[in-house]
Amino acid sequence: MMKKILYFSLMLAVTVGIMSCKNEEDDIFEASAAERLNAASALYSARLTAQPNGWAMQYYPTYDDEEPNGAGYLLLNRFNKDYTVDVSGYNWPYWESVFNTETRDNEMKVFYNKQYITDTSYWQVITDNGPVLSFNSYNNALHWFSDPDFHETGTGFGGDYEFVIVDAPEDASYMMLKGKKRGTYNLLTPVEEGVDYESYLREVSDFQDAHFTEDSPVGCFIVFGDSIYNMEDANGGLPSIYPEGSDKIANQTFNPFLITKRGNDFYLRFRDAFERDDMEGVLQDLRYIPEEDRFVCPDNSNFRIEPHNANKFFWDTFGIGHIYSLKREVPEDEMSAKMSEAFAAALKDMKAVNKNFVFDELRFRLGDGEGKAEWVFKYQTTSSAREMAMVYDIVTEPDGFTLTFKEAKTEYANNILNRVDGVKNIITNLFSQKFKVKGYGTQFDLSKVRIEAEADPDFWFVLKY
Repeated sequence: MMKKILYFSLMLAVTVGIMSCKNEEDDIFEASAAERLNAASALYSARLTAQPNGWAMQYYPTYDDEEPNGAGYLLLNRFNKDYTVDVSGYNWPYWESVFNTETRDNEMKVFYNKQYITDTSYWQVITDNGPVLSFNSYNNALHWFSDPDFHETGTGFGGDYEFVIVDAPEDASYMMLKGKKRGTYNLLTPVEEGVDYESYLREVSDFQDAHFTEDSPVGCFIVFGDSIYNMEDANGGLPSIYPEGSDKIANQTFNPFLITKRGNDFYLRFRDAFERDDMEGVLQDLRYIPEEDRFVCPDNSNFRIEPHNANKFFWDTFGIGHIYSLKREVPEDEMSAKMSEAFAAALKDMKAVNKNFVFDELRFRLGDGEGKAEWVFKYQTTSSAREMAMVYDIVTEPDGFTLTFKEAKTEYANNILNRVDGVKNIITNLFSQKFKVKGYGTQFDLSKVRIEAEADPDFWFVLKY
């Protein structure tokens, strides 16, 4: 009897176990494949629409190392719950046939049109071995990069319009997409409510142009732990990067970047992360710190982007004979009130001596002999173009230089100095003191430098390289 009871108990346990497993299996596969796909689509659609003012998309058409396909483009996307999407951008590459005078033939050349474009189309989250965001109707702003009509090869700029959703956290703090064809990773970050798309894109573009200007005579540095790299030709966002002191052509690599704005902060993010075993953190994103005038990685401050030192650059270029000047039309914001008043008085007094006087520029250049510099007034009269040079002893300092007036270079210049009070005040008084050399606005663009009197910071002016 005991054996029967034991046998019955074991059979009951096995039966209950089998029934339990079967119920769990029924729960797992209770939903149909179509229902599971619909649920996934609804989940990721909800996360895309969770940001009411949309997302800033850091879009990279391809992994090429050359523009325009290899550059990054900032696209703003607002995903609406009716499955329309507003896509906006500001920088658009285009091909144009240009006649080459050397080869005597036409060739395709890329240009960029900084024009705000926005368009509305449709979107959908489909499933194809995972959730895929599809811009499933033509959008002028996004499909610009994949339209085959934009290049004779029939591939446009090589971009994607369908993206695998790689990562989409529940809090909708960011989203990572991967181009379905090209495989490029494209980060989405939220755009704050109330931010106007066109204003946002222009602010970002203006910031990039100010810090990585096309006319800047010098690049900047990437500090990578104890290694330093030159970063040049960054205006288009596709910089050449190579170890400092090495040959650029032989050692350069390319890593495009984009600028975005979050709150009041500007961020620079490279397409590809930098890697180094002895440095922790993700070395890819950097925040611009205005007080320090540099970009610093939040994960590791040993990874940063820094400008050249303005004073060092000034003397490096000045020492090899480059000239800095103050041109005829001086913008109001490139001269302090004290300098403006004194300069206007000098020009007025010159006009009183010669009514046909027309100012051209004021040059600062090396003088004859070591430790000598010259301020040179260049101007015109009815008869000719003329100049008067004033000679100074110059002593370089860690943050600037000291000038001491020595003499007028010619008898003509000496006559002007003795006859024109306004000129004499500038030459022998205001220009004969210690000055600091600073960047004008930012040291990332040293095409202009600010010359500021150490004893009187309210006396300053800007010289152009």
